[in-house]
Amino acid sequence: MMRSKSLALAMPFLLTACFSENDNKPNIITHEISTQTDPVPNVALTEIKTPQQTIYQPGQPITLDYSISSELLDTQNIGVTFMAIARDKVTQLETEDKPEGFNLGVHHIAQLEPGSQSFTATLMFPNEQIPSGEYVIGAYVDSAKLITDEANLDDNRSRGHESNDFVTYAQITIDSSHYHDFVLDKATVGDGFAMFPELGPRDAESEGSPTQMRSDIIGHIDASKFGNTVNSADVTAEIIIEDQAYTAHFWQEGQDHYAEKMRITFAQFEQSHYFPYDIAVNGALLHKIRQAYDANSSDNTFDIRFTLHDTSEFDEADTTNNSFTLNVPYSLYKDTTPNDDILAKHNLPAQSNSANRAARSLPTDDLAFTISQQTSDQFILLDLFSNTYGDKSKVAVVPSFLSLIILKATEGGYAWASSGGGFDLYMFDDSVDLFSAGASGVADGANGTLSYSMGVSLLGKSLISESDSVTALDESYTHDWSEEQKLFSTTFTIAIVPVSVSAGIKGEVGVGAELKYEDQRFSIGGDILTASLDAYATAGIDLLIASGGIGIDFLIISETLSATAYTDISKAISDSEITYGIDVSNHMKAIEGELYLWVKYPGYEFCCSFPTKTATKTLYDTGALYNKTWQMLDYSDSFKF
Repeated sequence: MMRSKSLALAMPFLLTACFSENDNKPNIITHEISTQTDPVPNVALTEIKTPQQTIYQPGQPITLDYSISSELLDTQNIGVTFMAIARDKVTQLETEDKPEGFNLGVHHIAQLEPGSQSFTATLMFPNEQIPSGEYVIGAYVDSAKLITDEANLDDNRSRGHESNDFVTYAQITIDSSHYHDFVLDKATVGDGFAMFPELGPRDAESEGSPTQMRSDIIGHIDASKFGNTVNSADVTAEIIIEDQAYTAHFWQEGQDHYAEKMRITFAQFEQSHYFPYDIAVNGALLHKIRQAYDANSSDNTFDIRFTLHDTSEFDEADTTNNSFTLNVPYSLYKDTTPNDDILAKHNLPAQSNSANRAARSLPTDDLAFTISQQTSDQFILLDLFSNTYGDKSKVAVVPSFLSLIILKATEGGYAWASSGGGFDLYMFDDSVDLFSAGASGVADGANGTLSYSMGVSLLGKSLISESDSVTALDESYTHDWSEEQKLFSTTFTIAIVPVSVSAGIKGEVGVGAELKYEDQRFSIGGDILTASLDAYATAGIDLLIASGGIGIDFLIISETLSATAYTDISKAISDSEITYGIDVSNHMKAIEGELYLWVKYPGYEFCCSFPTKTATKTLYDTGALYNKTWQMLDYSDSFKF
């Protein structure tokens, strides 16, 4: 019913009587009264367009175009609720407290604007039994009743069916037979590029599954599934280079080997899910990657084509959305030495200029390689590892590890050894340098001294910083940090509810290093880096009519990096020989668990009902694919000059 804030009188004139002081006769004065009403706030549903596809099944998404008009309103966070109801029961939308329909979801309008506005709503038929037949989809604008003193509530809803007017309804048919569909939404590779060794001991001939434990390509795919009967699929990938396709091999969670397929399981439908992958290339593919590389070009790329495979007994509704092709820039790394930028990132002292001259081409982002180089007067052994685990728009960690030995044939012998590591943490596309630790030493045989350095930094603050020159050394360093700390903030909108999230870490990180120097033998070792970090987050609801919170049981990283290196220069003068050894192992578990937001808010259902709705946004629901122990380096020998 129309409610007006102004009254329109039936008479166009109002007569006012005034009496004269002289003759007591009334003077008649006329006042003209306007019949035009003042505008009042109102929002109205004006149209829902019937989609081109008119037959749908339970669990299937649907996209609807609709229009509204608004007057004198600038309300935020308006919800538009959609319901499918059998055509012969459409009157229940106006007469029944709980219509016999199926809720398709709510579309969020961030801000009402004056005049006519058009929107596209992506909705979902519920995963439940829906009888086959003819249906209409109706809508209600302002389903949470945020607008007060609205002029007309009747035009908020779909209406007019009694006169066969279906302008504000979409007309569709439900087919209740089986439906399921997988969609590969996107794929990413680390920070967007890959690196491979140009030369070295890596196998460049074998075919089939690689036997190595180290990853060549780290990343994740996002995928969705619709329908409630099929929840698992297989993922394969092909690396396409110079129009030739090669099979990629995925690390198998809990099985400690690589294989041609990766099985993924969906926890729920409607939302896109994160699935990490770890790919290694075999010898034949590595050979092709090297062969295709043009050192004079800045545009060396290959394609990775990911494909989802339905393994169920049912036919999938649409297989054209099961593939995603990603173009990946790549480069080959050469034998070189680490530059000061890399050393600084790992809190390590810079080396001498002579060892730094060839380092300018070495990148400092996602890396994983081992370098050994020997000339007549110098030997270098470097192991460097860095990869991105997780989705940087949600939660990701970038662990970086470095181990290095440099031997030089100076008078009396010269040996430089170092180990270190650190973590960069990403949340909601923002980042911090979380933690780094490193220890190093330079043994000089000419004067029998050792120059050593130890450094630990947390969130940019130095916790340990020590260096000295000594003739003998037996030092141990330990430092543990344990705290709950908020580092990031952002806002998500769930249904129609803005949710402010403050997030960070809880847990502990530590360093343990032993430095020894005696009789011209220098050694460094221990659990250089340990960490056990979980995500920590709180949520605030930015809408007075709603409530909610956060569900979190999420491991960011569990890490133990063990590294031992030694150099012995006691025979440098007598035998022109320096003995050395390096042993680096790593156990890492990253990105595992559940992280989601939830809200409760009122959801008006057409006629008389004001039920409470619950909606969630899942950031992660994943097992730890990255749960691997591997020997990064185990090498010992002597350097003769």
